[in-house]
Amino acid sequence: MRRINLFLIIFGFLQLLAIKGFSQSTICLNDTIYLELPTFRGDIQWQESPDSLSWTDISGANFQPFAFPASETKFYRAVITEGSCNPIFSEGRKIVVLSCSTFQEVFNPVTGKTWMDRNLGATQVATSSTDADSYGDLYQWGRADDGHQLRTSGTTSTLSGSDSPGHSDFITSGTSPYDWRSPQNDNLWQGVSGTNNPCPAGFRLPTEAEWEAERTSWSSNNAAGAFGSPLKLPLAGYRSNGDGSLGDVGSFGYYWLSTVSDTLSRGLFFNSSDAEVGYGGRALGLSVRCLKDDPCTQAPSAPTESTHTPSEIQIIWNWNSVSGATGYKWNTVNNYSTATDMGTSTTKTEGSLTCNTVYMRYVWAYNACGNSTALTLTQSTSVCPFTFQEVLNPTTGATWLDRNLGATQVATSSTDASAYGDLYQWGRLADGHQIRTSGTTATLCAGDVPGHGNFITNGSSPYDWRSPQNDNLWQGVSGTNNPCPAGFRLPTAAEWDAERTSWSSNNAAGAFASPLKLPLAGHRYSSDGSLFDVGSIGGYWSSTVSSTDARSLYFSSSNAYMSNFYRAYGHAVRCYKD
Repeated sequence: MRRINLFLIIFGFLQLLAIKGFSQSTICLNDTIYLELPTFRGDIQWQESPDSLSWTDISGANFQPFAFPASETKFYRAVITEGSCNPIFSEGRKIVVLSCSTFQEVFNPVTGKTWMDRNLGATQVATSSTDADSYGDLYQWGRADDGHQLRTSGTTSTLSGSDSPGHSDFITSGTSPYDWRSPQNDNLWQGVSGTNNPCPAGFRLPTEAEWEAERTSWSSNNAAGAFGSPLKLPLAGYRSNGDGSLGDVGSFGYYWLSTVSDTLSRGLFFNSSDAEVGYGGRALGLSVRCLKDDPCTQAPSAPTESTHTPSEIQIIWNWNSVSGATGYKWNTVNNYSTATDMGTSTTKTEGSLTCNTVYMRYVWAYNACGNSTALTLTQSTSVCPFTFQEVLNPTTGATWLDRNLGATQVATSSTDASAYGDLYQWGRLADGHQIRTSGTTATLCAGDVPGHGNFITNGSSPYDWRSPQNDNLWQGVSGTNNPCPAGFRLPTAAEWDAERTSWSSNNAAGAFASPLKLPLAGHRYSSDGSLFDVGSIGGYWSSTVSSTDARSLYFSSSNAYMSNFYRAYGHAVRCYKD
């Protein structure tokens, strides 16, 4: 229940007689009226009047605040007496009591809009196109719910010079521009905060485009379609701007829009044979159906990926904020309905992960209009704690790691998968791209650090992941992007060749029989990132470049030699103690 407090001003008797009009308030049926004077001395008696001329005392209303339920439109004032002094009277106040029927929301799945389920002033949802209880009130365009909209309200031909006429009469106007207000005001019913918006909180008058979208969603472009729609619009008729008389009740529906057109305003009109949006003078009385305000116009676009922060068992996922988004959701699978609501946060910390593993996660932006498509986040955890021993080749006098970078153990055979390790693109650091299951991208990198963990593919010359190329990335322990442990580096082509010539046989058997126990770790194609020759070929990068390529040790079951390979290839790395 609502309440209304009337704080009235006291006037002497002769002054009160000079008052030509009364201030006015509007309240809903059965809401509570509180009558109260701010200050006075003496005794108080509240009075009421149906016409502001004949006044009667309200029984028992001799205290304040005096509260009672609103039942009908009346005038109210206070009479103050003190001793033998003449009584004085407060300013009068007219209280207009409206039906203010309750309503529900109704959703049109075709247009995606939510509306009131009934016309303003209607006591129920329409049960037919000619259900009189669903007709509701008839508003003049731009006026507030001051009582003029009641179908039985009085009329006056005196135009209003302001946005609030200060009375409840229907203002007639039979001459151009056919408006109740002079001068006209085009900005009265636009938006939820619009001047004189008669709709409940959060609702407003629909625009022309919104009514047109509604009309075109009907099953038929006529009264049957209007009633058959989710809004169940009845044929409520209109009220004449010329004399305030009712017309076309039960045969036409007329509904105001918030849109103006020159001196007229736009309205939706329909009957048994047709429906269209047209023009009408603003002094006409038409129905109002309120639309729930939607602050957005469309769902947001998908976020873009930011730089993630990985560790061995944790990834801090990051994405960039999106204009128009009110929040974000994150999930481990591509399913929005089960995603975790992140609110406005653009970061998510995920723990209990496995080291040296590529993970894919999904993020959506959303607002009141819906959600974006999914952004796929890709990041690998840091490499597992790399334990190793040193191994010496007494023939060459060189000391090496005893296993490939990324391998969990020393090879027990040429085809020991646990000894294969990672596959690096030449010159790149250990950023996750080297993991055999890492994602791929065809976007070349212009710098030495791509900033992501994707394997960068390149199927055209010079077949490098970096553009322009940089020949100085893996030279020495202090070399840019050196992926080896402290004190180790990539071997040169000459150092690899010295190792090869020390083997007992110049093939895979000799590679495994050597102190380094090199396995057949395979390769990763530069063109698409696919694995090949795993278990049949060994390819091991050196730090040496050759023109646009880089040198690599290559061996199989039948042969071993140094060869040139594209730098976008993925090869194994065995580190050499400096």
